[in-house]
Amino acid sequence: MNILYEILHGTWLLESPDPQAYKKIADNILSGGSMNQEKAECYTVLGRQTSDGKGGIKTEDQVSVISMIGEMTKRSGMCNYGADYICQEFRKADANAEIKGHIAFFDGPGGNADAMPLFLALKSQLTKPVVALVERACSLHYWTACELSDHIMMANDLTAEVGSIGAQIMFEKPTNEIIVIRPKQSQDKNQDFLDAINGKPELLEAKLEPLAIAFQNGVKTNRPNVKEDTLHGKTYYAKEAISLGLADSIGDMQKAYNLVLTKAALRNTKK
Repeated sequence: MNILYEILHGTWLLESPDPQAYKKIADNILSGGSMNQEKAECYTVLGRQTSDGKGGIKTEDQVSVISMIGEMTKRSGMCNYGADYICQEFRKADANAEIKGHIAFFDGPGGNADAMPLFLALKSQLTKPVVALVERACSLHYWTACELSDHIMMANDLTAEVGSIGAQIMFEKPTNEIIVIRPKQSQDKNQDFLDAINGKPELLEAKLEPLAIAFQNGVKTNRPNVKEDTLHGKTYYAKEAISLGLADSIGDMQKAYNLVLTKAALRNTKK
């Protein structure tokens, strides 16, 4: 039930034209249903197959592929891999002497902001190069790509997309009267939401502002050539993203693999 808790209580960095879709998921679980969704494969390995000289096959130049597909939660559940598991797989791959680097594959609209501290902590623990390969990296997925990699490669020049930098809260204004009873000792409890319902969003805006600023600063630190006007929530396809400093190149899994090996060789040369 971790995903239910996070849907109901998390602060989401999410690019979503239909926030009510997540309410439907929560309502379905609360009514005794399930999400009926299989987990996508998270950790795979690419490499070159060569002869071991004894009639067998060995895999050289191994590169891990860690996939972040779909909405990102902090914790894993029966139907999803959360940031906790993904970070564990990154650390496992990084500790493997046969692995020369990592491809972080992104295809997601963002997720629970509570996942971000796990990725920020992971960043300093990785010792091998990371290339981000992006089908879609919006909101929290894009922030994660910026933090973990020093090269963002768009997976195609047609539909691959990045951006949605920012934070927001969306909720459905109730049609029925809400009666709130609070003791005088709890006069501020949920006042931000009550004010927003009544057309005064200032408290919620102030609550979101530090998160939005941290997101923007994370992008600017890791993407020093990014254009300032890209930091306010728009999304961009590959060619425009590259021109605005949000991404570096267009390629595929093979090109990402080759780039990781090149970066790994350069690191070894500098040692």
